This record gives sequence, structure tokens and C-alpha cells, in this order.
Amino acid sequence: MGFCDDQLERVRPIWDRILSHRFLIGTRDGTVSDEVFATWMRQDYLFVEAAIPFIAILIPKAPPAHVEPLTQTIAALHKELELFRERAGVAGVDLTGIEPSFTNHAYIQFLLASGYRESYPGAYTIFYAAEKAYYDSWTVVKHGLDTGSIWYPFVENWAGQAFADYVAFLQSNLDEMAGRVGSAELKRMAELFELTAKYELAFWEMASEGEGWPGMS
Repeated sequence: MGFCDDQLERVRPIWDRILSHRFLIGTRDGTVSDEVFATWMRQDYLFVEAAIPFIAILIPKAPPAHVEPLTQTIAALHKELELFRERAGVAGVDLTGIEPSFTNHAYIQFLLASGYRESYPGAYTIFYAAEKAYYDSWTVVKHGLDTGSIWYPFVENWAGQAFADYVAFLQSNLDEMAGRVGSAELKRMAELFELTAKYELAFWEMASEGEGWPGMS
């Protein structure tokens, strides 16, 4: 197995909790409340906004062959923001004046700080892990959600063949990089993979609980 498959097996207990989370199961079965889904939409909209400068930070560090795909990723993220705005309009969800939750704020700061501070392979590990988590998560939702649901376009975006191919492309790149780094950097990449998985699990929990900031309620 390559680095990515090794890491998925290593963090399997966390990954299984991500994929069996009540937010995903409720979304798949059509039982998640409108309020809970709106919380996820608002917070994920902020996260996608933050992912754009994260990718921009990576471009100067990237090998030449990665520059064009990363540039295309920025365009794709802008399209995701358009999807959020379009679905929010259909569902009557207000995306203006959103404040990040405690968990989302922490995840965004982790993302951006890692873009600046970590090596390119380390930051790319975070990028891959987050995208892989979304592909696997929305594939869970795909196997059960009514295609007529107003949320189905999110399934089409993150669980379709185009996104599957994209995640496989990221995995190939990361496996190749992992095969060329030293043991210390490989260890750090593994740590970053696990941290990202934990943040992804925390994000679903935040969406389900409508989390605020500690001590502020």
C-alpha cells in the first residue's frame, strides 16, 4: 500500500466515526433538521472561503507540474461557493454575516497556518485528507438520499465521478511525494493526516450540535 492507504488504515477508527456520524446518516435518510443542515452550510461556506487562500499559499511552494492543477482547484472552489449560494437561496438559508464556530475557527487557523509553516508535502497531506474525507462522506449520503432532495447537488459535487477522479489524482501525487521524503517529514505528514481526520470528525459534530464558543453561552 502507498502512504495514503497506510494512513487511512492507521486512522481507521476515526475515519469510521466520520462516515457513521449522525449528521451524514440523517442527511442520507432525510431526517436531519433544516436548522442543523443550515448550520453545516454556513460553516462549510466559511471553510471553503478559507481553502482558497490556503491553495494560493501552496502554489509558490509547488513543483511545476502541480501549479496548473492547484490553480484549477481555486476555480473549482469558487464554483463550490456558487453552489452554496444557489442552494442557500433555494432553502432560504442566509449566508451573510456568518461567524465561524469555535471548531471551524480552529480548523481554518490550522489550515492557513499549515499552508505557511509546513512543507509542501505536509500541507498537501492536509489538502488530500480533507478532500478524501468529503468524497467518502458524501458517498455515504449518496447511497440513500432521494435524488429529488434540495441537498442532492452537494452529493453530485462531492460524490460524483469527477470528484472521485480528482481525489485519486491527489492521492497519486501524495503517494509519490511521500516516497521521496525523509523519515522525519514522513512522520510529520502522518501526524497532519490524523489531525485533519480529527478536525473533519469535529466538523460534523459541530454541525450536529450547533456549537458556540466555550464560556459564551
